[in-house]
Amino acid sequence: MTYRVGNVPFDPATEEGQALLAKVYQERTRITCACRTPEPEMYVSCFAGRFIVKRMPGSGPDHAPGCESFLPPEELSGLSQVQGTAIKEDPLNGTTKLAVDFKLSLGSKRSAPPPPSGKKPTEAKAPPRKLSLTSLLNYLWHEADLVKWTPAMDGKRWWGPVRNALRSAASGKIAKSRALSEILYIPEVWKTERKADLAARRQVLFRSLQTGSGTAPLGILVAEYKSHEATRLGARFLFKHAPDCAFFADADLLKRFESVFADQLMLADVAGNAHVMVIATFSIAKAGYPVLQEIGMMLVTANWVPFEHMREYQLLNALAEEKRGYLKSLRFNLDAETAIASVVLTDLSRPVALFTASPSAQAGELAALHEAAGEGTYPAWLWLEEDGLPALPGSDFLAAEERTIA
Repeated sequence: MTYRVGNVPFDPATEEGQALLAKVYQERTRITCACRTPEPEMYVSCFAGRFIVKRMPGSGPDHAPGCESFLPPEELSGLSQVQGTAIKEDPLNGTTKLAVDFKLSLGSKRSAPPPPSGKKPTEAKAPPRKLSLTSLLNYLWHEADLVKWTPAMDGKRWWGPVRNALRSAASGKIAKSRALSEILYIPEVWKTERKADLAARRQVLFRSLQTGSGTAPLGILVAEYKSHEATRLGARFLFKHAPDCAFFADADLLKRFESVFADQLMLADVAGNAHVMVIATFSIAKAGYPVLQEIGMMLVTANWVPFEHMREYQLLNALAEEKRGYLKSLRFNLDAETAIASVVLTDLSRPVALFTASPSAQAGELAALHEAAGEGTYPAWLWLEEDGLPALPGSDFLAAEERTIA
């Protein structure tokens, strides 16, 4: 991908490109992406000493479909509901403030709000939108570009690159006045010969979450679920790449976990090669072990692309087998009945939105998908009630769409 400062093209991966990005970063100026004319503006962020080119907020559809910075219109996913409200980007300083609806501390002594005055309200206001725990996982996956797939990625996406992408995505993100990167624990790739070093680095974070009294900060775990087993007081959870670090849950949380996530865990078992991703808040007990507080879950394919139901899983596998390029839409805060696109194809002359219905979808949900597909910006393909996967859209599909419009 070619970027420009003024009319000068450069490559961010080179030393010269990094030096140029450092200058742009210090001066708070803009660069442009040469994917199309007019060239969309970009801004520069910094992570781990490297300078990164990022798209401007809301500019995803301005890029060419094959561009790394392309994003479909926000209304095709749940992003439009939270962008600008729960997610507020500031390109001037490269930070993003996140409003979240879950606790990031325990034992707060903040006084309760005063009782209502009884006066009639003078304004009609919608409640402020905030990210749930699972929505935050959606957001990190989205920011890490793990919703994107191209044939060139085949065989190159495993836990190491996934973890690095998630850590980069968390950089510059602030929730409840706390830097997400400072409280986020994503297990490093496990190697037995390095277990002492891995444990030592993990303990640095755990110690930062321990306080003698008063408000105790919570950490955020993002990891692949492995198993859990009952204990006398609740359960012991294990996550992949951290076999030497058990997380504990009390009996109430265990009961909710097994109730809320039973269907997703069963779907993962049926799929066979899916990864069960967990996001959770956790505290550190006085004895030094981690205790889970809240848990969210998201299923991803063998290629680490999220899916919600079996038809989506089959669709994503078929796209991978046919070596197609696409972007996966995520739900964020939207409920399961709200119609969104499953995927937007990016390897044709025009993007195509693909809509799939859960096998258990009712008539109202099917009608909503039909309506969303008909009102969308892009040509739409639907897989609603058929038993088998319909033929995937190609250039002939777009040609037929154009003839219909003409």
